[in-house]
Amino acid sequence: DIGRISDRNLGRDNRVIGDHRRDCVAPYLDQSFVSYVNSLPIQYKVDFTLPRGQGEKVILRKVAQNLGLRTSSVLPKKAIQFGSKIAKLERRKEKGGDVCARLSKKGETQLS
Repeated sequence: DIGRISDRNLGRDNRVIGDHRRDCVAPYLDQSFVSYVNSLPIQYKVDFTLPRGQGEKVILRKVAQNLGLRTSSVLPKKAIQFGSKIAKLERRKEKGGDVCARLSKKGETQLS
């Protein structure tokens, strides 16, 4: 999935976030950070003894706990398109990298 993230996910996520006049910052997608994390042994990243939704992203959950974010550190991961309910609103055949048909027609739509 990491190989398709810029085409599939980030395009969609940037549209959702930009619609609220915010910028998307993704420090965990930095190439050197991703390479470092990929080099770590799996037991530092996943704890299969914990239930699904808690055993993933172990490093990030421990950092959140150390920062005092105890409640957030045990919540199951929820992708932005499902947490925001945007997946239900999108056309099923549309991909994150697609150009929105409404915005691609010159002169018909003005963004304010």
